[in-house]
Amino acid sequence: AVVSTQSTGEKNPTIVNFPISFDMAEFIETKVSDKYTSTEYNLLSNICHDGPAKGGTYSTHLHLSSATQWFELQDLHVTKLQPQMITLSESYIQIYERADFSVDTKMSS
Repeated sequence: AVVSTQSTGEKNPTIVNFPISFDMAEFIETKVSDKYTSTEYNLLSNICHDGPAKGGTYSTHLHLSSATQWFELQDLHVTKLQPQMITLSESYIQIYERADFSVDTKMSS
């Protein structure tokens, strides 16, 4: 993740490690976790910012689980992406989905 400091308008270029998947069981009350078949979450999208804090461009890494493939989307360009490249990016926001729920499966129904 990249952090912008408001006082100087500069980005902090520190790369922060984040998981592709993780289990939230220890953070969810039992009465809540019992309602779901899984407490495992998988990274669905990784939004990145490239360039200076007051400019630059955004791109998105998107996982299409039905194709078991990662893609990079930037403007009108879509390219396949190797999974190991996800955690090397200047990540801005990560979006996770519960493992027993798939956005692309729900969209095709």
